[in-house]
Amino acid sequence: IRKKGGLYGLYLHYCYKLGYLPNYKKQNANRVHYLLREDLYKLDQLSAQVRLLGRENISTTEQLFLYKSKAMEEIKKLTAYRTHLRNEIRKVNIDDDSLSTAKLKISAITERLSELRKDVRLCDAIAERSGVMQENLEKVLAEEEKIKGKENRSYEQRR
Repeated sequence: IRKKGGLYGLYLHYCYKLGYLPNYKKQNANRVHYLLREDLYKLDQLSAQVRLLGRENISTTEQLFLYKSKAMEEIKKLTAYRTHLRNEIRKVNIDDDSLSTAKLKISAITERLSELRKDVRLCDAIAERSGVMQENLEKVLAEEEKIKGKENRSYEQRR
């Protein structure tokens, strides 16, 4: 199917069908045609990866792994602190104020841990995707060099 506007128009129509146009809000996967659900999932993953890279100003692989290691270190610290708070809650002689404060802290820590774990998964996906992209770029460059070499040889033979 060719829409007006060529490939760009086709791309826009596809994004519209996925629910990303005209208002760019996340589409309910249950309301999308079953053939488009996997593409919608991939598009959501790519969007999340790009948001992470932009939010943290990551432009190199080293920066990505540095951010991932910092996030994992923070996960360890927050997990230990949350365990400490849970142990404090279990004490027999804890008053209600301390109990409610500890529970609020635990829920805030749990939310932060969820965000950090999601970021770590995104970092892994970005690293994997960038590795695949690098391999593909190297293959393309090798093919272009091979074609260029053939063109040069055929030109030399004509002379």
